[in-house]
Amino acid sequence: MLRVVVQADVADLIRHAQGLVELVDEQGNRVCILRRRPTEDEIDYAKSRVGSTGPKFTIDELIAKVEAS
Repeated sequence: MLRVVVQADVADLIRHAQGLVELVDEQGNRVCILRRRPTEDEIDYAKSRVGSTGPKFTIDELIAKVEAS
């Protein structure tokens, strides 16, 4: 495993991100995308939705919806 040490202010930005974090190099080229671990509240909410009724969407449909807005 590769270990990269980031400055404290960068670590705080990553820790407090509400969604994905895109890491780029000095020229703006994407290095990777980080996904933070879900919070306990997010896990509980997801578990509560299992088996719920309502409209269901595929990933492709969701991406199309987001890109359309």
